[in-house]
Amino acid sequence: MTRIDRSLETVLSIGTQSPEASVFRVLVELGVQVAGADEGSLLVLDRATNELVFSMVVGVEESALIGKRLPVGKGLTGLAAITREVQIGAPTYVVGQEAKGGTGPRAVIAAPMLVRDECVGVITAVSFREDKTFGSRDASLYAKLAAVAGVVVQQRRALQRAEREVSERDDDDTTERRIASSLLRLSQNAPGAMSHVASVLESIEAIERSARGEDDEQ
Repeated sequence: MTRIDRSLETVLSIGTQSPEASVFRVLVELGVQVAGADEGSLLVLDRATNELVFSMVVGVEESALIGKRLPVGKGLTGLAAITREVQIGAPTYVVGQEAKGGTGPRAVIAAPMLVRDECVGVITAVSFREDKTFGSRDASLYAKLAAVAGVVVQQRRALQRAEREVSERDDDDTTERRIASSLLRLSQNAPGAMSHVASVLESIEAIERSARGEDDEQ
């Protein structure tokens, strides 16, 4: 079962039901399956508090991890966020659910999600089996999964910037179109009023020039 926390939306601006969230889910599930892990998670970096927030958990029916926060620098997961490198080994710091079947986590792998040089989150896998260790192949796999996740975040941000720019241009264009449409209607329906419109526009332009002159003198 996969659970998603709203921190994914509040921190990364990615809706919990969005296509981007679905990609994240597939990446976490794929990592757990290929690496032979028991659980997997995706944490996002909340820069306002310098904490990693558990936003997605795979491999458990119910988890106390969702919404939990991990200070950056704590344990292998927090270290991955600081070093921007994949970390593997035995856990030294555990948040939330500390045991499964009476046994604590035995192995952890944590890979930072990077957008250029900025860490925006961490993808992790956990094993509770005593004989389980993660190796270099697992590290390489998670580096690739985290890289894909980083690209998804980068594309989402680029799309948001483009949407904002289009919206700003549309606002300007809307005003210009309204003026142009009004002038066109007047020229068609009341051509005699056009000279009055011209005088009004000239008056507004004169006032605007005068205002600029006053500002220059100050």
